[in-house]
Formats: sequence, structure tokens, C-alpha cells
Amino acid sequence: MGERMRVLVAYDGSAYADAALDDLRRAGLPPDAEALVVSVADGLMSVHSTVEEAAGAMLTSRRVTSAIELARGQALGLLEEARDFAARACGRLLWDFPGWEVRTKVSEGTPSWELLRAAEAWRPDLVVAGSQGRGALGRFFLGSVSEALAAKANGSVRVGRRVEERKGDAPRIVVGVDGSPGSRRAVRAVGLRAWPAGTEVRLLVVDDGSGPTRIADIQPNLADLFTADGEDKSVNARLMAEGAWAVLNERGLNASVEVIEGDPRRVLTEEARAWAADSIFVGAHGLDSPGESSGLGAVSAALVRNAACSVEVVR
Repeated sequence: MGERMRVLVAYDGSAYADAALDDLRRAGLPPDAEALVVSVADGLMSVHSTVEEAAGAMLTSRRVTSAIELARGQALGLLEEARDFAARACGRLLWDFPGWEVRTKVSEGTPSWELLRAAEAWRPDLVVAGSQGRGALGRFFLGSVSEALAAKANGSVRVGRRVEERKGDAPRIVVGVDGSPGSRRAVRAVGLRAWPAGTEVRLLVVDDGSGPTRIADIQPNLADLFTADGEDKSVNARLMAEGAWAVLNERGLNASVEVIEGDPRRVLTEEARAWAADSIFVGAHGLDSPGESSGLGAVSAALVRNAACSVEVVR
């Protein structure tokens, strides 16, 4: 890459956000990158709202005014808390990646909207979020923010989960390969990362027997697997995986290929858990949803929700 990698980190102070930060140490990220930590104060009203704006057409009785002032005080507390969260995440990133340039951004509003807005403005290469988060008043909710980011962000999204670290062991990565342009991008993302020695990559081809598209006899050009050339073409999944195996091993990774029959959503999840993988890399869309340019395919959406390890959706 000619320019430094840009990483946007969504951080809300939850245990899930902490897990996503811990996971970055095993994500193959470069020692020199730019990071933007975004924390969102998810309150019932903005600190900038006036009593009249908050009350709307209601009569601004003493009781209503008192309630609104109380809500505004809570909003101020949440905003200050968000600033503390951002500073904490900034410190942790600089501790783990001292060569990074890290900045913070704090905003008010609905977390998914504010994070998507920040990503649209800053254009990161990778957005990082925990698998769950904190809602207004400290309530926990399952996945809605991470799922929204994975589905709607323009760039790649990593939903970080903490897995049990194997002391002294290098990362283990599963790559879902189905011959689609999306899986080509997932292979390329893995190949371009800065992995430590001994990193293992399992290129997993899942044969669901869905039809001739998956057995098209098109030989991929190995060099093209790591460039944008011809990336819109689907190829034979096994040939893509074997080509990626050769290139990744040349780059010092310990790569292997496995072909398993079954439902990709189940097989990828179960194989990653059985192998104690640190992360799964998949394209946003595979052959299950060809031609789509937004949202998530069925396989990537299922992994974001159900995988036991981190999932990186590559665009």
C-alpha cells in the first residue's frame, strides 16, 4: 500500500469493545497506520437541546421543564463518559501500536448512524467494532450496531471477539473461498497483512452442491489474486484456494486448503470453532448473492451474528 492504512475503531467502553481492541493484536495490522477512535454518547436528548425544542408543543410546565433539565444533565454525563471512553481506547491503541497516529472523535446520537457517518467522512480501510455494545442508560443489546456497520459501511468491517489465546502461538485464520469476487478480496486482504512468523491460514472451500457456477473451469491467474485485475470474475473455488495457498506460502504463511460439503454458514462457523481460529475472513457477498454491491450476503451475515471468533467482512 502506498498510503498508511486507516482504521476506524468504534469504542463504547463495554467488555465487547475491549475484546475488539484485544483482537487487533492478532489481526495482522501494520506497525504504521492512522486510527480514529469514535465514541458516541447515546442519550435520550442532546446537550445542545433547549427546553422548548425538547418539549415541542407541550406546555413547558415546571414538571416538564424539570424532567428535561434532568435529561440534559444525563446527556452531559454520557458525553463526558464518551470522551473518557475515547481517551481510554486511544491509550490502549498507542500501547499496542506505538507507531500509529491515533485521534479521537466524540459525537451524540444513535451509535450506528454516527459511526456510519464518521466512516463515510473519513473513508477508513477498516472499521472495527465489538460484537455487542451498550445502549442508552447502559443497556446491552445484541449486535445491532456491529451488524449495521458490517452491512452498510463502504469499507471492510472487523467484528472483534475475544478468543482464548494460545500462549506463544501465532494467529490462526480461516478464509471462506467460494470462487466469487468477494472471496478473492478476502484472500487478498489476508495476503497483504503483516502477520507474525508461524501464522496459519486455512482456506476453506465449502461445496454446497448448488450448481454449475461453482465448478466453472476457469483457471485463475495467481498474480491477479493480489491485485484488482479481473476481480469481478468468478472462478472455480478449488482452483482459487489452491492458487491462494501457493501465494500465501510464498509470503511466509503456513497455508492449507480444505474442501468440505455442507452449508457454508454452518461449516465455516463449526470449523473455525473446532480449529480455535482467531478470525474468519469473508467477502461481503459470495456466490450466494452475486452482483450485490451493498448489504451482506447470507453467509457473511450469519458469521457476523454467530461466529465464536472475530469476523472480517472484506470489501
